Amino acid sequence: MSGASLPAWLQELQASFGEMLRSPLDRSTGTLRADPSTYPVALLRQALPALDLSAGERLAIYNRQYWFRLFTVLQRAFPLTARLAGFWRFNEYAANFLLAHPPRGWDLDCVGAGFPEFLCEAWSGERARHEEKLTPHEQSGEHADPEALIEAARIDRAYHDVFRAPPVARYEPSANDAGRLPHARLQLSPAVALLSEHWPLAEMRQSALATPGDAAIRLEARLSEARHFLLARDGLQLALLPLEPGERKLLGLLSRGTVGAALAELELTCSETERGELPINTRKWLASSVRLGVWAGANFAQ
Repeated sequence: MSGASLPAWLQELQASFGEMLRSPLDRSTGTLRADPSTYPVALLRQALPALDLSAGERLAIYNRQYWFRLFTVLQRAFPLTARLAGFWRFNEYAANFLLAHPPRGWDLDCVGAGFPEFLCEAWSGERARHEEKLTPHEQSGEHADPEALIEAARIDRAYHDVFRAPPVARYEPSANDAGRLPHARLQLSPAVALLSEHWPLAEMRQSALATPGDAAIRLEARLSEARHFLLARDGLQLALLPLEPGERKLLGLLSRGTVGAALAELELTCSETERGELPINTRKWLASSVRLGVWAGANFAQ
């Protein structure tokens, strides 16, 4: 039965019940608490008390369950981000995100779509506060570097998306493709992701998953140089494979433009030493990308 065919009274009840479910939990006492005073008055009048619970207290059970369920979904989808930020701070941003982007479908595993972008916007304004050096014990929870938290959220999201991606046949250029390949735009497989980190976040993610609990974890020291990885899936197994800086850059360029344009841009940004080794390295990197299933196809349209 579609919404339009429902009786008006039922549509109103569903709307007010949904409004009640989405009522934010109060954080002022240091715990997440339902506040029945924020519920629609008409719904409070229709709900009945039971035993020693008032109508508002009964509705509050559903209100809390709604939010705790969604918090748990996002904590599991973003395990490193949640542990770095601390669950209290993470849940605050999760609540703000869910209020702005309430779930619309049946699949709760899609609730976090757009969450890293939301965090990036929310946390980017906090970076100025981290211009002053923090002591190591402050690099977690409330004080964790916003830039690291944004990077952690992107890495968490990549793991989530790659694991959920549908099976895709790898693209292997044929002999007929060779001559026109410079004009092709390669299509990145949804079962892989290109990652870069400026903190040892991949290692910290594994540690966080292996250490149950909700306590905030300390952010390790920033790396002297960025590290790059290919996250790839084989069946139900995920593998994190190291990439050379030039290799990571080439794969990123190939995913955004034609093969010829990517190679030309890579050459322009190379040092003299790197440029001399570039022909050998690019052949090696391209062959490796095909072998690892990085590409799902090629678009030869002019």
